[in-house]
Amino acid sequence: MNSFKPVIREGVMKTRHHLTDLKGLAFIGVIFVVTVLRSQVVPSVWQQIDDLNETKDFDGAYALLAPLEGEYGDDVRYLWRLARHHFNNSDNTTDEAVIEQELNTGFEFSQKALAADSASADAHGFYGILIGRVGEIKGTKQKILNSYDVKKHTMKAIELDPENDSWQHVMGRWHYTLADLSWFERQIASLIYAAPPKASFEEAEQYFARAAELDPEDIRHFLWLGKTQLELDKEEATRASLETAVSLPPKSDSDAILQDEAQELLKKL
Repeated sequence: MNSFKPVIREGVMKTRHHLTDLKGLAFIGVIFVVTVLRSQVVPSVWQQIDDLNETKDFDGAYALLAPLEGEYGDDVRYLWRLARHHFNNSDNTTDEAVIEQELNTGFEFSQKALAADSASADAHGFYGILIGRVGEIKGTKQKILNSYDVKKHTMKAIELDPENDSWQHVMGRWHYTLADLSWFERQIASLIYAAPPKASFEEAEQYFARAAELDPEDIRHFLWLGKTQLELDKEEATRASLETAVSLPPKSDSDAILQDEAQELLKKL
């Protein structure tokens, strides 16, 4: 009988080892499941924020974004969206002091986003947008000084994400703004650069048309396409673009303002 005790003891030990192994596997399994769930949940939060932003519910988007700071404060996904939030704030007010404050804050976050991930199209895109707007509010010289960085980072954003209508629109605005410089502004550009940035209304039209193709429900694309076509003396095309801008449902107060501008331009045709 005693001869069986070692065998029984060995069997018990093996059983304990197996149970320990099973517990270990179970723990690993839990970690795996939590990791998978986290990877699934977090992108859905980002998507919810983007969906709210798309419908111009900027307050709702920020309400979801703000609590993520603790865990994602250094994450490019958080940083570029925060830059976008401040840009949106600047774009939906007429208070010049607020505009300047929001643009400067947004630009700081776009710099942090780019430092966090230089391969992010959104980081490059919002850096380009914000450095351009900061230049505009600081006057002609700074606008021209910043113009090369606007183009550099926006073209990088297009390279990384060619299907994003916003980056196409920004390049359209870049060409339009520089092509529309006055003689005096061109002289300033010549003093700043040996070769001032080259831009044209023709290229602006191509970028705006591409932006409208990518998002045919965005009023700003058709307004700016129409304004560019007006500069190119394309009256029929101008009318068609502006009528489209007026016919689309506005998603925000800024959209309604853009439609008012389109309506005023139509009256002058």
